[in-house]
Amino acid sequence: MTEQHILLARQPIFDESIKVAAYELLFRSDNTNQANIFDGDSATSQVFLNAFNEMDISDVVQNHPAYINFTRNLILNPPPFDKNRFVIEVLETLEVDDELNRNLKSLKEAGYTIALDDFVYDSKWDTALHIADIVKIDVLAFDEAEIKRHVELLKPFNVTLLAEKVETHEMFHFCKSLGFKLFQGYFLSKPEQVKGRKVPASKLVVLNLLAQLQNPDVELSNISGIIAKDPVLSVKLIKLVNSAAFSGRREITSLQHAVSMLGLRQVKSWATLLSLSNMADKPNALSVLAMTRAKMCQLLAECFTNSASSDPYFTTGLLSNLDAFFDVELQEIIASMPLSQVVVDGLMNGAGPIGQVLQTVVAYEQANWQAINWEALKQLNIGTRELESSYRESIRWASQLGAVVGNA
Repeated sequence: MTEQHILLARQPIFDESIKVAAYELLFRSDNTNQANIFDGDSATSQVFLNAFNEMDISDVVQNHPAYINFTRNLILNPPPFDKNRFVIEVLETLEVDDELNRNLKSLKEAGYTIALDDFVYDSKWDTALHIADIVKIDVLAFDEAEIKRHVELLKPFNVTLLAEKVETHEMFHFCKSLGFKLFQGYFLSKPEQVKGRKVPASKLVVLNLLAQLQNPDVELSNISGIIAKDPVLSVKLIKLVNSAAFSGRREITSLQHAVSMLGLRQVKSWATLLSLSNMADKPNALSVLAMTRAKMCQLLAECFTNSASSDPYFTTGLLSNLDAFFDVELQEIIASMPLSQVVVDGLMNGAGPIGQVLQTVVAYEQANWQAINWEALKQLNIGTRELESSYRESIRWASQLGAVVGNA
């Protein structure tokens, strides 16, 4: 019997300040030849076993709770795990009856947090609504009037509203104005305004710095001078190389020493990352997303090329959401930077191995398994195990570096 392997991804859930409040765990089987994913109870049980037994769940969700879909059987027979580490998501497809409500009430009294998933109001849910802590509303499923109607219908119940599938900043602000407290979706990785917006002078300085750092003709001797023009960036780089993320034995006390230790390729990447993280109007979660994407691109590239040749993949991943940092179309930003053509083609056209890897990473982080070209990945020596291990490693790496970068 073939061992069943689980692809596990996470999707952040944000609070009103766009700080990560929790993660939903998303998963599927690695049997990509089957049209159906697989049995719901089996899937959820396997996720629990993988996430809570075979690895430290903190590697995936850090100190945040994990939202996990519960089938009827799991609600009736919950697994014996720390109730403070996860949120029970009650699927909208479950049959609502006295037995389900009794068990939900018992779980609530035992200290579990309960969320109703993909909620569409029906009076049959009234008993469960008096039990639940959180109600998730798919805002893509309704127009604005219907979203408002659901907010009014839910006011008599003591529940926190979570807007899911929030794809734009405009929808985020609209839901926030209605009283939603939690938000889930990919709005953070998109520019807030695209047309008619000028880049502020402070961001133009950062953009100019990035262009200098990405210049393929820049030499190591010039890097120190470029970075030294930004005192905050200089201090952050020194703190970074002295962190646990680097295994140096001697303390680095000067910018020149830090630059020489890192070398040209690494210092360009790290200075780019630190410059982006220094943009005060953007949440830390956006920098963590950029780091995770960059590292996963690099790790996947190492499945079919050497470490030095994987650097453009790291760069491509790191720059792939620049539009969200600058609120300007990505094409416009990339056109202003002296990037190699292979990186530009990968970023803008999904061309070549770089484009294939980037598209795979974006699809994986969104748990859009159907968008992954498994046959093309096979030609690059990338399978489901490589995908999952690189994803988990990139999350661990980005979380560790995110703490350093955020505090620097």
